[in-house]
Amino acid sequence: MDLLEAIAKRKSVRAYLKEQISDEVLAKIIDAGQCPPNAGAYQISVLQNPALLKKLNDLAADAMRNSGNEFLMSRVAIPGYQPLYAAPTAILLSAPAGNPYSAANTALAAENMILAATALDLGSCYLITPTLAFAGDKTGELAKEAGIPEGYTVFCAVILGHAAENDFSAPREKRGTVNYVK
Repeated sequence: MDLLEAIAKRKSVRAYLKEQISDEVLAKIIDAGQCPPNAGAYQISVLQNPALLKKLNDLAADAMRNSGNEFLMSRVAIPGYQPLYAAPTAILLSAPAGNPYSAANTALAAENMILAATALDLGSCYLITPTLAFAGDKTGELAKEAGIPEGYTVFCAVILGHAAENDFSAPREKRGTVNYVK
């Protein structure tokens, strides 16, 4: 699959089979995450430990419930909803808290990994909700367990796995407006 096909085919997958992705495929996806345009350091932390994934999922769900944000609270109230959608792999992208480009750096790395996953016929989804779990991590315990360097903030996450079907998957639509000035 070429790049333009991967861009057109990519969608946010919100249901996964339990089968873990292979180390070989994961390495290709991580390699793609190390090649974005960037303006500073960032960290890629790959989580595949089921206990840690459950802990992150549960803390993110608690943070959503207590967020005061109507959308997040209504989403987490859906029966069976899980913020990590039962994906067997979660990739956290963190960067120095003081760098004004950290959010862009991590988002660009995430997009590279998402497109690589699509090209390799895997499902993926870009997530912000796991960041809520780290925002509430006053002791730093979760960050330490996830391998987040001291002084770094988790800006986004990518979940990966073999796609399954569920009611959370919506048809993909083109978004944004285009303005040509010639």
